[in-house]
Amino acid sequence: MVRLPRVAFGVRWPVLLLLLLHCAGAADWPTFRGDLQRSGFYESFPAGKLRLAWRKELWRELTGPRAEVIVADGRAFLGTYAGRMYAWDAATGEPLWSVETRGPIGHSSAYADGFLYFGSMDRRFRCVDAATGKERWSFEAAEGIWVAPCIAGKLVFFGDCSGIFHALAAETGEERWQCKTRRPILTTASMTEDGRRVIFASEDMVVRCLDVQDGKVQWESPKLPGLSVRDYAPVVAGDLVFLTTNPVKDFHAILEEHQRMLVERTGWSGKDQRYIPGTADDVSREQEFIAEYLKAHREEQTFHVFRVSDGSVPFIAPILYTGGLHNPPTPPCVNRATGEIFVQLRSAYGTWDGGGEVRPSTCFGKLDPKTGKVALLTHSYPSKEPDRPPGAKDTPWGTFAYIGDETQALSCAPGLLLSNHQGNLGHLELATGKLSSAFGKRDSYGGFYGPAAFGWEDKGGLEKAAAANQPYGVVNEWHGPARSIASVAGGRVYYHTGAQVLCFEPEK
Repeated sequence: MVRLPRVAFGVRWPVLLLLLLHCAGAADWPTFRGDLQRSGFYESFPAGKLRLAWRKELWRELTGPRAEVIVADGRAFLGTYAGRMYAWDAATGEPLWSVETRGPIGHSSAYADGFLYFGSMDRRFRCVDAATGKERWSFEAAEGIWVAPCIAGKLVFFGDCSGIFHALAAETGEERWQCKTRRPILTTASMTEDGRRVIFASEDMVVRCLDVQDGKVQWESPKLPGLSVRDYAPVVAGDLVFLTTNPVKDFHAILEEHQRMLVERTGWSGKDQRYIPGTADDVSREQEFIAEYLKAHREEQTFHVFRVSDGSVPFIAPILYTGGLHNPPTPPCVNRATGEIFVQLRSAYGTWDGGGEVRPSTCFGKLDPKTGKVALLTHSYPSKEPDRPPGAKDTPWGTFAYIGDETQALSCAPGLLLSNHQGNLGHLELATGKLSSAFGKRDSYGGFYGPAAFGWEDKGGLEKAAAANQPYGVVNEWHGPARSIASVAGGRVYYHTGAQVLCFEPEK
C-alpha cells in the first residue's frame, strides 16, 4: 500500500483520492468495501439503466451476506459456506477455477499483486495464484477465520476466532507478529490513511489500534456497550474512525422505544405519526436531545466514533439503532472526492418511506466530522402532488428501500448515495433528490424468485418454490447478520443476493 501524506480531511485533492483508491486501481475492486479505509466509495457508478450480464447460482452452498465479490485482473471471486472459493471471468461469468477448503468461507477475499488471500473456518488462511487457484502458501491459525483480509504493502492482517490478530508476510505466510485479545475476532481490520496503523475490534468489545510494523498497541478503547461488533469493519475518515455495535436490548423493543420517544417529544398531534414537519432548528434540537440521551444511556449507543491519533472520543453522534434482527447497524460510507460522510439514522423529521412494515422515522444524513451533527437528506416529490406534507408516500415500494428492522448497507459515488437492501440496489441523486432503482426488487432474490414471485409462507410460497426447484427463504436474502455493498469494477456492477452472484453492465 502507498504510504499517504497527512492532509486535512475534506480537502478536494485529486492526488489524495487516487492514493486512497487501493493501488490496484479503479478498474478493480480488490478488497472489502473498495479500499483499506473501508470507505464504500465508487470512483464512478455506471450511468443509465443496467442489464444482467451474467448470473451464477450458489444457493445450494450459500454465501455469506457480509461478503463482497472481489474483482481484479479480469476475474471475479467469491467463497461459499460449503468451503469453496470460486473464480469467474469478470466479463462473461465463465468458470475459471475453484479451491476447496474444509470449512465455511464466511467473508470476502482480497487481491494484491496477482494473488488472492482468504480465510476459512478450517483454521487455514490461504494465498493462491489468482490466475490458476494454485496454492502459494497457507497458514494455520488456532481457530477458524471469519473476516476479510487487510493487505498493506508486504503484510497481510486478519483475526481468528481464538482472539488472535495476525500479521503475516504476504509473500511467504511467515508470521511477523500477533496480538492476543480476550474473545473471537469477527471484525475485519482497516488501515489508517497514512498506512502506519491497523485498526480492528474483538468480541471483547474493545477497539484496538496497532502499529503495522511491530504490532505495538497505540491505543485501546474502553469496553463498548452492546453484544457484538461482528462482520463489518472500522471506517476511517481522516482522524476519525467509526464502528457500530448491536444493542443489549431486544432490537424490536429498542426500535419501538426510540420511535415513541422521538414522536412524543415533538408534541405532534397529526394523524400520521410517522412523518412530522420540522425546521432545521427542530432537527438540531432533536439531535442535541439524542446525543444527551445516549450519553445518559450508554447501553443503547450503537454508533461509535474515535480519533485515529489517540483513541479519544470527539463527540457522541445523534444516531439511534437501525440494524435489524439484532445486528450491528451498517457503517457509514465516505465520499473520498469530497470528504462527505453519509450515515443512516432515525429522526421524527425523516421523510423516507418504505412500505407498510417499515420502522418509521428512519432516514439518511450527512455527518459533520467536526461537530457530529447530521444534516438530513431529503428526496423529491412527484410534480402532480406538490403540496403534500413532508413524508407522504411518493416512491414505489422498494425503489430505495430503507427499513429500520432489516439489514441494509450504504455506499456512495460522486453525486450519488446508494442503498443495498435484500435484492435491491437503489440510488439517490444528491443534487436533485431523485430516487431510482439501479436493479432488483425487495423480496425478490435479485428479481428472479422468492416471495415477490411465489407469495408469502401463508400463501403457498414454500410449496411453489419447491415445485419449481428454486430456493425459498435463503438465509442471506433477508436480514442476515450484515449486508454487503455492491462491487464496481471495469464499468460493471457485481452483487450477490439469495446466494446468487449477479453481474450487471450498462444497457447498450
